[in-house]
Amino acid sequence: MSYAPMPPSAPMPVPNQYKNGLGTAGFVLGLVGLIFAFIPIIGVIAWPLTILGLIFGIVGTLRANRGQASNKGLAIAAVVLSAIGLVICVLWTAAFGKAVNDAANNLPTAAAPAAVADAGSQPAAAAPTAAASAKHTVVLEVTTAAKSNLQWGSGFSANSQEVLEKGKTWSQTLTMDDLVFTSVSATPVEFKMGSKDNTCKITVDGKVVVEQHNSIGAICTYQP
Repeated sequence: MSYAPMPPSAPMPVPNQYKNGLGTAGFVLGLVGLIFAFIPIIGVIAWPLTILGLIFGIVGTLRANRGQASNKGLAIAAVVLSAIGLVICVLWTAAFGKAVNDAANNLPTAAAPAAVADAGSQPAAAAPTAAASAKHTVVLEVTTAAKSNLQWGSGFSANSQEVLEKGKTWSQTLTMDDLVFTSVSATPVEFKMGSKDNTCKITVDGKVVVEQHNSIGAICTYQP
């Protein structure tokens, strides 16, 4: 008994094992990132697109070299497009940073006040100098026609008193930086009708500023 030979079976189809996804994705991301890289401000979104496109393109190229992908040309194009887009992003960032720095350096600065500048450059001229105060000479004079009580004072100093005999002339010279209130008086100890007048006089820097004479009491006061 013989059997008819079995017909040869048809070969089973081999499934596609190529991994082309990353190369294709890298090409799309690199192309879109390159387009957006030329647009100011909006081009900021090109940064992540070009970086991801570059990574995917490199991985896709490596797979194609190992025979795991068949789109080597597309993966290489992804690397090139992503690299160009990334370079453009870097140039835009550098240009923008330089523009901001130049604008900050060109801002006007407040000038120092003239008085301060003068004081720094010429301290001797800017510093106030006190003028030397002139000395003043005040002379008090009293002439008595009768025995009298003499009283005088200057500024806040206590009054000085003494007794002058009849017909005496008394004087006191004061030297002061600033003129102050000064007074002098001569009052008779015993008043008699028909007695002659006592006299007083105050002289400031050689000029008579007040002069009085009276039998009851000569009083001279000076108020600067």
